[in-house]
Amino acid sequence: MSEKKRFHPLAILIFLLKGIRTWFFLLVLLVINGWISTLYGKLAAAALVLIIIGSAAANYFSQAYQISSEKIIIYQGIFRKHEIDIPYDRIQTIKQRQWFFFQPFHVVQLLIETAGGEAGKAEASLPAVAEELVQVIQEYRLQEKTVKEPISETVEAKSTVTETAPAYVHQITNGQILLFGLTDLSILAAAVTLIAFLYDFIPDDWLNQAVSTSERLLQANWIVLLGLGVFLLLILATVSIAKNFLQYYNFKVSRYGKNLMIESGLLERRVQKIPLQKIQGIKIRQQVLRRLFGISTVELLLAGGQEEEKDISKKLYFLPIVFDQQLFDSLDLLLPEWAFDPPKIRYVSRKKLWYFWRWIVLVAVPLIGISYYFNHWLAVGATAIAAILLLFAWLEAHFQGYALQTDTRLCVQTFAGFSKVQTFVEQRKIQAFSERTTWRLFPKKIGHVSFWLKTGTTPEKISLSFIDQSAVAEIKQFFLKEKTINRY
Repeated sequence: MSEKKRFHPLAILIFLLKGIRTWFFLLVLLVINGWISTLYGKLAAAALVLIIIGSAAANYFSQAYQISSEKIIIYQGIFRKHEIDIPYDRIQTIKQRQWFFFQPFHVVQLLIETAGGEAGKAEASLPAVAEELVQVIQEYRLQEKTVKEPISETVEAKSTVTETAPAYVHQITNGQILLFGLTDLSILAAAVTLIAFLYDFIPDDWLNQAVSTSERLLQANWIVLLGLGVFLLLILATVSIAKNFLQYYNFKVSRYGKNLMIESGLLERRVQKIPLQKIQGIKIRQQVLRRLFGISTVELLLAGGQEEEKDISKKLYFLPIVFDQQLFDSLDLLLPEWAFDPPKIRYVSRKKLWYFWRWIVLVAVPLIGISYYFNHWLAVGATAIAAILLLFAWLEAHFQGYALQTDTRLCVQTFAGFSKVQTFVEQRKIQAFSERTTWRLFPKKIGHVSFWLKTGTTPEKISLSFIDQSAVAEIKQFFLKEKTINRY
């Protein structure tokens, strides 16, 4: 057994960053409200800084770790000691992260997920350890498999651990990231949400000044207003590009044996190994704007919550940026077991648009009439909202469909938000299935279907609405087929 060790001193920086993230909002409030200029505000800011620094130092000096041939031991606590024992046979995944200031010192952060841990959360973290410790842990895990597993499985595990040359690597260029950032509509939603959240905290004099400035611009001419709009769009585009470069810089996904390895990040390099048996389904997303440039995004649906972490988006992008002409070739090289082909979608609701529109029309028309009675502009706003809802409902009816690609694979196409989504799933991965109809739809032989995949802490639900009973029967028959055993 190795000696009990402290983490690398760079762990203090990790603890400091966590403390700043925790208390950042209070520091911003002190500045926005002008309290920082008062004596009490300065004292409060100084107290927060001391809390952050003291907490980081306490975390560093109260934690240690120990590596043995049977388990990893993590020690925590100052007055009340706490010990976490993690046997190697319980470890499911070890994720690696490497901040930019870790790289010169060959230091990484390790997040350990176990079979008995809470879904979507690492049971233990080694915030800063030497890179070579990863190989030591992998060798100990292999020894544990040698004792407990049959020889054939041990040989397979050994080949997975020791394999150094990937079968295939897909890498993203800087030009692709730039195009992806320029077409990222999520930045608009994030900006609106941030403004709405900060509205209550912005001083009234700032709001009054912004309103008066807007009125002066409106009274000036449309060129000034247009210039302001272009300037705001440039700011949003710059933020979007920066965000995507931070997240996807030098992104590459590699195939090693029965695992996928995903690496990405500029300031923080993340490495994640994904066993193929965890894949529950695959989603191909194509947002409206990216459709013009022939760009798609591929997302993995994983069992066990590997894609869900406290500080990571729930979505695990397998191919975040890929041109359509390369899409299925890249999928075939990375996942040859799936034998991907472009799906031949059977569109099932293009002639049933009224069913998607009816509630919007029945609710919107009276509301627009009432709004017109009280205020002209209120009616215009209500009409615009109704038109947008009708457009989204039309897109949903237009794109909805499915394809039975093989005896065991189903592709369901839907439209969610601004994106066309194709979900590929194997029959044996479907956890539950339901069909339903109403007393009005039954005589017309129209119904709905839904099925669920096991992903993270909550199942992934996939539905098709207002489809013919023949389509319902075909999908139901697909689900009820005897499940085949097909291990990757």
